Amino acid sequence: MGKRKRAQRKRATDPTSSALAPPRPERAAPTGAPAADPAVAVEFARARTRFAQGVRSYSEGRYDDAARALDDVLDVVPTSADALCARGMVAASLDDRETAVRCLHDGLKLLGGVPDDSTAEAWNELAVSQRALGGVKNLDAAEATLRVLLERLDDHGPAWHNLALVLADLDRVDEAAAAARRASVLLPNHPGVLTLLGKQLRAQGRLSSAAAVLRRARAAAPDDAEVMTALANVLFYLGEIDEALGLFRRACELCPDWPIAWTNIGTMLYAAQETDESIAAHERALELQPDSAHFRMRRSAALLQMGRLREGWEEYEQRLDNDPPLRRWAGTAQWNGEPAAGRTLLVYREQGIGDEIMFASCVPDLAAAGVELIVETDPRVVSLFRRSVPGVTVRAQSDDCLATDDASAPTAPDADLAVAMGSLGRHFRGDLAAFPRRAGYLRADPRLAARWSERLAQVDGAGPFVGISWRSMIRSAERRLEYSRLDEWGGILTVPGVRFVLLQYDECEREVCEAERRFGIAIHRWRDLDLKNDFDGIAGLMAGLDLVIAPRNAVTMLAGGLGIPTLAIGNEGDWSECGTGQLPWFGSVECLNRNIRDPWEVVLRAAADRVQRLVRGDAPVHPPFAPLPAAASPSASVSRIV
Repeated sequence: MGKRKRAQRKRATDPTSSALAPPRPERAAPTGAPAADPAVAVEFARARTRFAQGVRSYSEGRYDDAARALDDVLDVVPTSADALCARGMVAASLDDRETAVRCLHDGLKLLGGVPDDSTAEAWNELAVSQRALGGVKNLDAAEATLRVLLERLDDHGPAWHNLALVLADLDRVDEAAAAARRASVLLPNHPGVLTLLGKQLRAQGRLSSAAAVLRRARAAAPDDAEVMTALANVLFYLGEIDEALGLFRRACELCPDWPIAWTNIGTMLYAAQETDESIAAHERALELQPDSAHFRMRRSAALLQMGRLREGWEEYEQRLDNDPPLRRWAGTAQWNGEPAAGRTLLVYREQGIGDEIMFASCVPDLAAAGVELIVETDPRVVSLFRRSVPGVTVRAQSDDCLATDDASAPTAPDADLAVAMGSLGRHFRGDLAAFPRRAGYLRADPRLAARWSERLAQVDGAGPFVGISWRSMIRSAERRLEYSRLDEWGGILTVPGVRFVLLQYDECEREVCEAERRFGIAIHRWRDLDLKNDFDGIAGLMAGLDLVIAPRNAVTMLAGGLGIPTLAIGNEGDWSECGTGQLPWFGSVECLNRNIRDPWEVVLRAAADRVQRLVRGDAPVHPPFAPLPAAASPSASVSRIV
C-alpha cells in the first residue's frame, strides 16, 4: 500500500489525524482588496474561485488537485491564513509533513496564534506533522503545540491522544499514561486510544491493568491486528501463553504482509520453545523487510537456541547496526577473523556486565593466538580482567569510542583493528567442541579471598555457604517471566545446615528481611561490600562459597567465570545455552530450567534437592567439566505457521 493510501486510511480511522471542516473561503482574499485596478480585481476573483475548488477537492479526497488549487491562491494572496491552513491540511494528507508544518504554523500565526473551536483541528494536525518529522526537536515542538491547544480546549480528545503519543516517543512513560487515560475518558471506545493506554500501562509494569484495557480495545475492534498483538504481548508476560500465541497467529492471518506481526510471533514462539515455527516467522518478517537489522537480530536468538551456531553468530552481528547501534570505534578497521600478527587488536565492550563476562571467556583464546591485545571493559572489572588474562592490556572504556553525531567515526589511537566483545563467539565458538571445559577463567584477588575467608569463618553455625540472587536489576514487564521471587524460595531457604549469603545487587532489604522472618533463617550480608560495583570484593567473597544459586544474571556469569559451582535458574531455551540446555561457556554452572508454562516451583524444588545433596556431602552439586549435551538437531523441514 502506497504512502498516500496509507495516509487516507489512517485519516479515516485515527483520531490523531485531523479531518478539518473546509476553511472559510471568504477570508482567502485580504480585506480592502484594490478593486480600482481591474486586473488585480480579476486575480482576486480567480483566487476566491480556486480556493473554493481547493476546498471541494480536499473534501472529496482529491489531494493533488486541492494542492494545485491552493498553491494558485497563495501565489496571489500569500498571507491568506485560511489558504495556508488549508494547504497545510492537504500537505498532511499527502504525507508532505515539512510543507504541512510550514503552512499550518504560518497560517495559525496569522490567525492570532490562539486556538479556538474553529482552528482546533489545524492545531492538532500541526502537532501530528511535527511528530511525524521525528527527532527530539520536532517532538518537543509537537508537545508545545498540543499543550497550547489543550490549555484552551481541555476536552479535545484527539489532542490528548496525540500528546500521549509524543510523550511515549520521548520515553516519558508516566506522563504518557496520564495523557492516554485522559484521552480514553473523552474517546472511551476508540481502539487506538485504548491500545496506547494499554501499552503505557504495560511499560509501567501494570500488566493486569494493561490486559483489562486492551481487552476493551479488542471488544471495540475485534479484527484489529495491532490491538491483538498489543494484547498478546501483555498476556504472554502474564503467563497466558496459549491465548497469547492464538492472538499472534490471528494477527498474522489478518495482516500477512505486516512484518511486525511476524517478528512478534517469532519472538514469542522462541520463548515458548516452538523453535521451528519461530524461525519460519522470522524468515517471513525478513521477506517483507529484508533490510531490518532488528528482525535479523531476533532470528539470531532462535538459530543459536537451536544450536545452529555458525548461522546464528552471523545474524548476531546485526546487533552492531541495530537501533541504537552498539558499534564502537567505527573509524577503526573492524577485525573479521583474519590473521593479525604484528598488529594491535582492540576488543571493546558493548553490552551489559553479565554478557561481557560471558563473551570475555573468549579473550584467553584470542590472547593465545599471539595477537597484541587491548581489552576495553566496564570499569568495575578492569582489575579482575587484568589479573585473569596476563599479558593483555585492560582498561576502562571511555565515551571517546562513541560517535558524537552521524558524521563522526571515532578512531582508536593505539590499535590497528577493533572487534566487539560479543563478536568473539563468531570467531571462537563456532561449534560446541570449541567451548573449553575448564574451571573458569577469572581469578579472584588472593588477598581479598583470604580476607573474606576469615570473615566467613566468623559466621555462626556450621555447614556450606550458599550465595543467592533471584533477579537482575532490569525489572521490566518483559523480565517478569524470567525471574522467580524470593518469597517462592522456601524449599531452598529452609534446608537445614546451610548458611546463606546475599549476592542480590539491587535494593532488596525489605524482601530479605521478610524472607528471614517468614522462613526463620538468616541471610548474611555486609554493609561495607557494594554488591553492585565492587566486583573484586564480590569475587573474593564468592571464592569462599560452596555454591551459588542465581538466574542468568551477572551473579551467575561472575560465579561461572570464577569456576564456582553454580545453579542457574531460568526458562528453557535461552540462546546463550546454544542448544545444549546448559551454559557451555562455564564448566561449573548447571542450568535448572522450566518450561515457560510451568510454575517456578518445578526448578526451585530441584535446586532445593541439590542443596540438600550438598549438605549431605553425597556428591558434587555439579561435576565440573561434565560433557556438553549435544545441541538439538534442527528439523529437516520448517513448519508453516497457521
